[in-house]
Amino acid sequence: MKSKVIIAIVGTMVLVSGMALSGLCGDPEGVQESFLYGAFVDNYIQKCEAKAAMLNSGSPNIRESAIRATVKGAFIQSNRTTMIKHLMAEKAPLNADRVAYRLNRLYTESVYPQEVYAVLLRENVQQ
Repeated sequence: MKSKVIIAIVGTMVLVSGMALSGLCGDPEGVQESFLYGAFVDNYIQKCEAKAAMLNSGSPNIRESAIRATVKGAFIQSNRTTMIKHLMAEKAPLNADRVAYRLNRLYTESVYPQEVYAVLLRENVQQ
C-alpha cells in the first residue's frame, strides 16, 4: 500500500514538472499555428496532385479538371510559405474547407488562370 502511494506521488510530480517545463520551454503559439496551417496546405496540395493524376483520362472534362489541378497545385507548392503566412495574417479558421476556400481565392487573385488554362487545354485536350 505504501509503495503504491509513493509511486503515485512520484508519478504526479513528474507529470506536473513536465507540464511546467513544457510551458516554459515550449514553442510559441504562432509556431504551432504555422504547423497546423502547413498541414492544411500540404493536404490541399496532395488533393491537387491526386486530381492531376487523371491527366491521361479519356474524358476531355476530366483532363481539363486535371490540368487545372496541376497548375493550382504547382502554384500553391511554390508559394507554400507565403500562403501559410497569409492564412495566419487573415486568421483563417482551422477548418480544411475554409483553408481551401482561401487558397483558391489567393490563387485566382495571383494567377490569371484563363490564360494558363487556354494554353494547356489546347495542348492536352486535343490529344
